[in-house]
Amino acid sequence: MFRSSQPAGDKDRDPYTSLTMDQGGNDAPTIDDVYKALELLEEGQTGFVSLAQLNQELDIGVVQATGEMGMFTVEALPSEDSPDKGKVYYKEHLDEYSLQHYFHTYFETGKVKGLESFEVRKL
Repeated sequence: MFRSSQPAGDKDRDPYTSLTMDQGGNDAPTIDDVYKALELLEEGQTGFVSLAQLNQELDIGVVQATGEMGMFTVEALPSEDSPDKGKVYYKEHLDEYSLQHYFHTYFETGKVKGLESFEVRKL
């Protein structure tokens, strides 16, 4: 279901997007794949959803979500090259619409809208 049909490039250098959850991963997801993964999280059928944009020189390398029953947490993890590496930006008590908004924006732009309003903790 979430297996990519795209040929694998050089993952150490080539930019790519990766969607991961309990059921597996996809290294070339579409936005529909992202929405389906979030739907599984909302229904309690997976414990997490992680969307990473790798080798793309972005400030945030990964956005991930956990939660169930209409109460979710989104975390934004700085990329390996970021001076903020080691921090976790997070926002709790989100509904499914907010969750979809954060993931859609990150998928399309590589940015987390409103990141300055997130709480921060160290890994």
